[in-house]
Amino acid sequence: MIEFLLKNLKGTDWEMLTDFVSPVFFEVVPTIGMAKIFGVIVKDYANPREFDRVRETAKDTLKKINESQGTNFQLVKNLTTKQDHRELGLEERQAFGQLVLKIYFSQIFSKHKSILDLRSSAFNWPSEWAPKPVYYQWSDDFRTGLQDLYRGFYTNNDALLTAGLSKLNLLHAKTVINGHFGEGEQDAVRFSLAHFKKSLHAVFVSCKENKARLHPDFFALGAYLLCLYENLEGLDCAFDVRRAFIVTCQYQ
Repeated sequence: MIEFLLKNLKGTDWEMLTDFVSPVFFEVVPTIGMAKIFGVIVKDYANPREFDRVRETAKDTLKKINESQGTNFQLVKNLTTKQDHRELGLEERQAFGQLVLKIYFSQIFSKHKSILDLRSSAFNWPSEWAPKPVYYQWSDDFRTGLQDLYRGFYTNNDALLTAGLSKLNLLHAKTVINGHFGEGEQDAVRFSLAHFKKSLHAVFVSCKENKARLHPDFFALGAYLLCLYENLEGLDCAFDVRRAFIVTCQYQ
């Protein structure tokens, strides 16, 4: 069923999802659970009233991000113009990327539904975000595990990082995940879709080798991360990810 649905993504804005879902992924994520999540996302896509409610909640988050960054981004239904962000100056590209990172983290740490569309085509710098109605409600156990993972890594708290990986059933892949994040202060990170896909494949292989099952929410997270990486890779500069995380956590 999932394979059939993914084939229907070919030629659409979401074709990149077909690269994320590798054959190994199907072996480590419960098929029924993943099909359910895929179905929820597809159903919600056609529910404009619910997306209006999601947008209203997201506006509060965006207001806090604007205050932290001195920007005036607004959620809009349609962009006024189409923009090639690669043509922006370096400082503008860096500021734009920092804002997108803050949106990403703020929704991970929110109890509300997350808008997954962080693609470059959904934004106009410096004031518009017009995402497609692709959104998802993280389950509590998955969200808290992911929060612990991020808090542990970005605050150098190995015990908390280990606890997060354990909640996500990924303790066996700790070395792979640390390798994905990289070393150093995470204050000059360049994003690469190729690196992201390679790391994900290594996680899936580790799950297979250790007979570990991934939470079905990883399907939605994969879509969310693919959108993030597509956007930040295209900006062709480095970002202070640790700073974006710390600032975001201050207003959660």
